[in-house]
Amino acid sequence: MRLYRLAHGRTARDVVAMVNDADPAGTASLREARLYDFEAWPGAGRRPPARLLVALARIYQTTARSLVSGDDLASYRGADRDLIDGADFRAMDVNRPPSPDREHRVSMEEVAEVRPVDKTTLDASACLRLLRATGVEEADVKRRELLFELALMLGGARALDLLRVLTPGEEERLAGVLRATWRVDEATVRTFEKLTMHARQADDMYGPETLLPVVNGHRAALARLLARESMPPGLHDRLLGAYAQLSQLSGYLAYDLLDYAAAEQALHGGLRAALDLGDPTLIGYLHCWLGNVAAYQNRSTTALDHAFAARSWVARSPSRLLRAMNDSLLSTAHAAAGDVSASTRAHDNAVALANTPKDTEPAFLYWISPSMVERKATTSLVQLKQRGPALAAAQRSIVGLRPGFKRDRGFALVWYADALILAREIPEAAAKLTEATDIASQHSSARLTDQLTKARAALEPWAGNTYVRQLDETLRARGLWRRGR
Repeated sequence: MRLYRLAHGRTARDVVAMVNDADPAGTASLREARLYDFEAWPGAGRRPPARLLVALARIYQTTARSLVSGDDLASYRGADRDLIDGADFRAMDVNRPPSPDREHRVSMEEVAEVRPVDKTTLDASACLRLLRATGVEEADVKRRELLFELALMLGGARALDLLRVLTPGEEERLAGVLRATWRVDEATVRTFEKLTMHARQADDMYGPETLLPVVNGHRAALARLLARESMPPGLHDRLLGAYAQLSQLSGYLAYDLLDYAAAEQALHGGLRAALDLGDPTLIGYLHCWLGNVAAYQNRSTTALDHAFAARSWVARSPSRLLRAMNDSLLSTAHAAAGDVSASTRAHDNAVALANTPKDTEPAFLYWISPSMVERKATTSLVQLKQRGPALAAAQRSIVGLRPGFKRDRGFALVWYADALILAREIPEAAAKLTEATDIASQHSSARLTDQLTKARAALEPWAGNTYVRQLDETLRARGLWRRGR
């Protein structure tokens, strides 16, 4: 009962008023507290009368039978069961056009099509898990329903973790805007910007597998708002900027899961939004990420193409950190093409620019630092067989990494091991990969596991070495051995 009510965007007060208004004799006296009791049944509360189930089925444009389970239906007397079985109002649902292969009905399995609130695609079991999660999260019934509605629209149960950063007032305003009962205002835009930044910083904590559905839920909600709402140009541009950022984050998370097609689709969507906005920093940023995705797949020509496309936009941007990112990409692409001098020049420029103070930079560039640049340079130097410089860059990257960047430390360790393997320092390389294995086993980054297993493959000539055998035992214990072989 509660799932159907929430899927239709109705509060308990709405439904109570509709039930009472629909009583032709004016004798109905349903109250909110009693409706909550009925919705809590059979685990708690009271069993709803058969006539109330019929009234609710009419409101929710479904069958009364769908509001109770088979075992619960058996607790009613025969006449009431007949009344419940005969109540079918699916034909009233004008929001679901009939098709040759599907009934015209409300379906909890296809929540994305339920109106008036457009929701993300969650099946019935996911809705039930979300309902239980909100019950654990919040004791107050009304706030529990608000959290359920928001999480349903913003990616599922994992969205609850991100919603914790909002105040109750921000939650109510956001829900009102998403259900189209409130207009977009300055506070709404600030709320979306706050959620966007929090999602970006939550990546290391939750990993791409957990975070990607939530980011896509936020992105879809923003897309609906931008398509539906008429708002002042300033607010529209800020929401469009948040959409471009969420598209970039969605693309990055898909890339971290090695889903290149989904990554490029999201990044290109973000690039189109950034071009519509005319923001050179965002445009350059998205070109740089498209170049990084190409470089990872050894598509050096495409990586260079995006790096040079980004360069013209970077020149129009005041951001020095973006220039550092662009030079780092150029260094990687030149190294893949075998141009040592061009790669070195670009790397030196990137390190110098990455020392820029962040207080005057866009918030989404918070992660760029000299250690991040050195970490990327390690792989290029290994590729160029520059053993000494590769080891030096790897050491600098490890020392400078902030503790919160767990996955980035995993990458730094793997690429440090690559440099050690190049130097034939096998025990030290195995030790670095063992530490990276612990991180990879706790994080859903498929890219980290991919790099780890490639580094292990490079150790195959020393497979009989004691340290390598111990590494293999650790890989096996962490469940990474099969992928590693």
